[in-house]
Amino acid sequence: LPAALPGLHRAHRLQDRAAGVGFDWPDLNGPAAKVAEELEEVSAELRKSPLPSAAGPPVLDERHYALEAELGDLLFAVVNLCRKAGVHASIALDKANAKFERRFMRMEHLAAERGMDLAGAGLEKLDALWDQTKGEERE
Repeated sequence: LPAALPGLHRAHRLQDRAAGVGFDWPDLNGPAAKVAEELEEVSAELRKSPLPSAAGPPVLDERHYALEAELGDLLFAVVNLCRKAGVHASIALDKANAKFERRFMRMEHLAAERGMDLAGAGLEKLDALWDQTKGEERE
């Protein structure tokens, strides 16, 4: 497979190839359990020490690379779950990105209507705007 393929596409194709020779889960239970297992491994890695500050550049140390590896495994497992469910991870992510962007733009609009500065609003108010935006979409 071309190394230049976008990551989600490459993971999907690699997994398709493995499935083509019989290296695949028989149903969705296996990949779903693998996602849960990988998420627990990420959680364990995160518990080892505090997260680096978002204010500065990441510290590229052993812990960073261990977390990066675990997160990569989690993403790969999620792609496999998507593949087994008949959903292309890249398309699903594109749609999730569009949904997030639409909702966040609506939050910005609501904040502007109320004279609210998003950057200074605080998480509680931002969560309330987010919940309102999601509620509007359901109606």
